[in-house]
Amino acid sequence: MPLEIKEYHGVFEVLGDVTAQNVGALRAYFDSVLESQEQVIVSLEKVTVLDASAAHFFEKLYRESAERNKVMALIGRQNDTVLETLTATKTNYILSPDRI
Repeated sequence: MPLEIKEYHGVFEVLGDVTAQNVGALRAYFDSVLESQEQVIVSLEKVTVLDASAAHFFEKLYRESAERNKVMALIGRQNDTVLETLTATKTNYILSPDRI
C-alpha cells in the first residue's frame, strides 16, 4: 500500500507502507511540520508495513523534536506490525503509552 499522510485536527495520520524507500519523503514532510508547529501528534495506527530503517527514522525524528524543544507524540501501540518492528529495533520507547 503506498504511503499517505493525512492531517485531522492536528493529528498526522500515516497510512500504508513505511519503508526505507519513502523515509526521505517523510523526513521532508515532518521537517516542515516541525518548523511550523510546537506540538506534533503522529498516528501510526494505520501503517501496514514498517521496516527497521523507518523505525530508526521515527526514533531520530522523536529525538530531534525534543532537541528543538517541540512536543512529539507517536501513537500506534495498538498496531501489532508497528509494535513488533519497534520492539525488535529497541525503539518502542518512542510510542506514547495511550491513545490521545
